[in-house]
Amino acid sequence: MTIKNIFDEIANEGSTNKKQTILAKYKDNELLKRVLYLANSKRVKFYIKQIPEYSTDAEQPENLEWALEGLKQLSDRYFTGGKASEWLRVLLDSISTDDAYIIERIIEKDCKIGMGTTNINKVFPNLIEKTPYQGCIPFSIAKAKALFDNDKICISEQKADGRYCNVIIRSGDVEMESRQGEATILGDCHLLMELNNFPDCVLNGELIMKGIDRLISNGIIASIIDYRLKFDERSDAENVKKYNSFTKDKGMTIEKALSLIQLKVWDILEIDEYFEAKSSTKRLSRLEKLIETVIGSEYVEVIEHKFVNSYEEAMQHFTELLERGEEGTVLKSLDGGWKNGKHNYAIKLKLEMNLDLKITGFNYGNKGTKNQNMISSILCESSCGKLSTNAQGLTESLMEYVTENQDILLGTILEIKCNGLSSNSNGGNSVFYPAVVKFRDDKDTANSFDECLEIQNAVLGLI
Repeated sequence: MTIKNIFDEIANEGSTNKKQTILAKYKDNELLKRVLYLANSKRVKFYIKQIPEYSTDAEQPENLEWALEGLKQLSDRYFTGGKASEWLRVLLDSISTDDAYIIERIIEKDCKIGMGTTNINKVFPNLIEKTPYQGCIPFSIAKAKALFDNDKICISEQKADGRYCNVIIRSGDVEMESRQGEATILGDCHLLMELNNFPDCVLNGELIMKGIDRLISNGIIASIIDYRLKFDERSDAENVKKYNSFTKDKGMTIEKALSLIQLKVWDILEIDEYFEAKSSTKRLSRLEKLIETVIGSEYVEVIEHKFVNSYEEAMQHFTELLERGEEGTVLKSLDGGWKNGKHNYAIKLKLEMNLDLKITGFNYGNKGTKNQNMISSILCESSCGKLSTNAQGLTESLMEYVTENQDILLGTILEIKCNGLSSNSNGGNSVFYPAVVKFRDDKDTANSFDECLEIQNAVLGLI
């Protein structure tokens, strides 16, 4: 049975589980494994954008193994440009129609069998590399302070909240992918033109839009990717409708949106390091290389960072960014490497604290929403009145209870959870992301602002 026959058998089955069962029948077929790897691995690239015209009429066709060996001339860049296309035509001319189909599937990185990497790896464990991602461990005072042992210096980086993106650059060819390894296709834009001139590397970063709030830009970028990914599947009329809908909903054309897209980066890896999911190069060296690589770029910039000499300095930078409306910071050791997973040399700083505040008022939901006749947030303040906020996060049942008992609850104590103290638009004191925890019928005095400050310092480990 040829590989084409196996592909057809799998493609003709609609059930994903049954597709896996079919594939499992051929788990000892090494040629099949090799084809699946070449067609699905992002590590192997052939640098061919279009299949050349060919004819499979050789009197004594070569076998598929011969053609697979021939593909190395493309992946190793022995042939490039027009010579690469001509070499692929020679390979396709020299094999059978069924085998030529398989070579096309490999070049196009699409087996057309309805099975993704995850399902293939269930039959052939770890056959195809998973997208690596270095994350951060949760906040721990002890672990954060330990990074400064022996008078070490650390780096405090702005915590990104744009659209995460890995950028793989090989021989001027740029691929973008999400944290899950899904293709991020933008189309022609200034950012890609700049990246085309970068040296071979992998960048870890986030896509943002200049002058547009990250939450809004994340949605706009997601819509562009959806438009591009499914462009060939839609009719011309459907694409025009989709384009016009984008313009109406987003208040700008796709071309205008693309002109605003930028890339903020925080790490750089060698190609092999990325696919091997580890690098022993120290963080400081990678940062220096990253800065050198992006210098002079208009659409790629290194994410905001600061060298800190102590835990206290790290906390100060963290609160500074929170006050600016940023999500927070990540504290990293300068001698940390890069490895898939979460490791002690990268810690996400996060402040969570509970405060007891006095209820001073209530807000109904926005007009026109299902909660317009229900209390959806609670106004509260410190005992001294120096701190005030608007606690949200009420469940539907809690909204009903508060709506029916406003007179009883007014002036009582509410426990809230927040991400630290902040300043409001009037220059007064407030908190980040206040959420209702519970009503304190066992307490009749709220925390003062000074007590709130002490609570924050205690949580941060500063006292």
